[in-house]
Amino acid sequence: MTGQDDMLFSIPESGWWKIAVAATAFFLLAMRALPYGLKIPAAVRAEWAEQGRRRTWALYLLTPLVAGGVLAISLLRPGPSSPILFLYSVAFAAIPLAVFPVRGRMLRAYLAQRGAPDAPEKPDWLSAAWIVAVLSVVLLGAVIALMSATYDPGS
Repeated sequence: MTGQDDMLFSIPESGWWKIAVAATAFFLLAMRALPYGLKIPAAVRAEWAEQGRRRTWALYLLTPLVAGGVLAISLLRPGPSSPILFLYSVAFAAIPLAVFPVRGRMLRAYLAQRGAPDAPEKPDWLSAAWIVAVLSVVLLGAVIALMSATYDPGS
């Protein structure tokens, strides 16, 4: 394997590792920042602040550990790791971007459920459909880009 084989979109494999780390950092910061700017009732905000240590620990420690484990298992296959790192980076960057536009709807659904705990849970279908649609389009686009970048008409 030559050094040229380790390139994807003219970025070396070491660059994809840096991009994957940056995508993970973006994911962590963006998920933490999602509630900012929303009108959250004081009681809920106080409860969330009380639970803040556990959530912060889970977000900043468990997320990279689980993501690193999944990435390490995926990289056990032979060949360059750039395609896996590309897909990983796209997925981690896309999740907060998909959730951001519907975060207000999701908060309203959470507050409605919290206000009537005995009522059956009703999922917000519009939010779920939006998130699934955005992530599907992003990942489909990433797979098409990856396939076109690695396609060799000579083989």
